[in-house]
Amino acid sequence: MSLERIILVPGSIELVSSKDELNYQEVLDDFPNAEYIFVTTYNISAKRNYLLDLLKDSAEHAEVRIVTNIPNHYDTYYSDSAREKAKDSIKNYTKRLNSNEIDGIATFYHFDNHTKIVLTNNIAYIGSANFSDESMNNRETGTLIRDPEKVKLIIENLVPLIEDEGIQYFGDVFNKKQIILSKLLSDMMSITDSMKEGLFTYVGRFEENEVYNSRDPYVSPKKLNQLCEILYEFDEEINDLINVTGHDTFSESNIISNLETARNLCEEESPMYELAFFDHQDFACELISDELSYYDELDKATEIASQRAFDRHEELAEAAESDVNEFYNLIEFITDEIIRFVDELEKLHDQQQTIDNMKR
Repeated sequence: MSLERIILVPGSIELVSSKDELNYQEVLDDFPNAEYIFVTTYNISAKRNYLLDLLKDSAEHAEVRIVTNIPNHYDTYYSDSAREKAKDSIKNYTKRLNSNEIDGIATFYHFDNHTKIVLTNNIAYIGSANFSDESMNNRETGTLIRDPEKVKLIIENLVPLIEDEGIQYFGDVFNKKQIILSKLLSDMMSITDSMKEGLFTYVGRFEENEVYNSRDPYVSPKKLNQLCEILYEFDEEINDLINVTGHDTFSESNIISNLETARNLCEEESPMYELAFFDHQDFACELISDELSYYDELDKATEIASQRAFDRHEELAEAAESDVNEFYNLIEFITDEIIRFVDELEKLHDQQQTIDNMKR
């Protein structure tokens, strides 16, 4: 085991770096003495229960709150069974942190969360390590704060900010849909924003204007496939939402038709798909072997083939331009609608909670 310490403020703040052990072990050691425990992490262990069991045990004497993301659950899959398996991964992840099944623990999901904090009311760790057993396999570095007054400042100022940006999980049907739609939205926005970097250039004094990169646009085939899968999942989840609730907010929206149009714009044989899967080198090699074999000089044949491949890429770029612009307009609409749906689901959840409390 390797744990290095650098004292920054004697008796108060130190930098710790470790491998083969948990970077925040001293905070875990304080759990039995704690009145308050807060954890924010990108992910938790998928199967191991050691750290979750510590939280459950601590909930008997302390207020316990955890904020987490749900790691990306997809790669590329094109079958109903694989898609169902991917959806199940979200359900299994949320089940492990279901507040209804874990007494005394408040769970929040924050899908833009990369913050890592493990603290009690006595000691805080802020650093690179997730609240997962697997973190001990990596070199992790962070800061330990031993001064309860400084920890109190974190609890009073930073913790509410992180929690307010997340969604508290209770496990009812409205809350579950809220979590799933928010997760899919976060994944979709991450991919579409990443794709923009290859499809557009930015002009203006502050690079505030997007202009389609007609000469050399790039679309990652993997990201395009992932995006298609997310659009399929949105379609399934929203249709299910309409069937379950029958609520006008969902049934009267034309989001389903827009999801279908967006999906058609990035599926096989579409201009965007052809652009993404065009391989300059493969195209040039096929030309050399099929059409340019009569050239005695390989360099000359390679030069001609490369130019034709470049020309072909420009043709595909030009053919995809209108679809790309339409696609991003649709994504903007879909994003706004999903945000509206999530807000409405929160209202429905609050109404259901009120009804349930009145019944009691």
